[in-house]
Amino acid sequence: MKYYIYIFFLILFINSCKKFDKKEQRPAFLKIDKINLTTNSNQGTNSSKIVDAWVFIDDELIGTFNLPSVIPITNVGERKIEIFAGIKRNGISVDRKKYPFYKSYTTTKLLKSDSTYVLEPTVTYKENLFIWVEDFEDPSFKLNPYNSDTTIQIVSSPASQLFEGDAGVIYLNSAQYQCEMRTSEADFNDMPTNLSTPAYMELDYKCNFPLEIGVLAQPLAGEAYENSPIITLNPTKGVWNKTYLYLPDASNFYANSPEFDVYFRASNPDNISGIEIYLDNIKVIFFN
Repeated sequence: MKYYIYIFFLILFINSCKKFDKKEQRPAFLKIDKINLTTNSNQGTNSSKIVDAWVFIDDELIGTFNLPSVIPITNVGERKIEIFAGIKRNGISVDRKKYPFYKSYTTTKLLKSDSTYVLEPTVTYKENLFIWVEDFEDPSFKLNPYNSDTTIQIVSSPASQLFEGDAGVIYLNSAQYQCEMRTSEADFNDMPTNLSTPAYMELDYKCNFPLEIGVLAQPLAGEAYENSPIITLNPTKGVWNKTYLYLPDASNFYANSPEFDVYFRASNPDNISGIEIYLDNIKVIFFN
């Protein structure tokens, strides 16, 4: 009897070894350094800050990858590859989103084990978008001072201080307490007020002083506007940065508001001199 039990376990052990000895299939690899944006003449700059690739293989999400990245794909063979661009919402590292206004990049490749495929994705804006642009290339800019000791200025030089082309700059000295610039756009009245319906402001900026950005809302027709802040941008230490601000974070508090606008405000209660806040490529975007 013991002999048969021994034979049984020996067979079981051999079969188990065969399973473990089975050669595992090696993955293929996708190498993505960055995702580029292409725009047309009505969409403003192609400036972007795409930080993540949301990668789908045959319509299944395999992960979100910080760029640049080398991504292992275990399911080799001919595969549909779809990549969505990801951003930091409100500039927050832990609040990373698939940007809803960019189309995805799609390709098909025959993936082979131990092979690396370099992808250079380019995305574009979707068609059904409202896109408002202020890039300060026109002397009649779209921001108006409100309760301000100064206004925004358009500068064309020195080029080393600018992002691309002209920029708008807010200067404050020790005798100037505040600068608040506001839009006056009837189209902004259609701004979404539901947190699940996307609307973003994109902008490039460089500043040595905090800048508050938010939504202006009129609670009821005929009443004064109220400021609803979204973010205060911190100084950038002499370099240009880009951010994507989620407008419903502010507009959702005014679901019944008949009118909306946006504002930029720098307050100087400590009488600081030499304040410089550069703005460029401001976009307000939501679905039509």
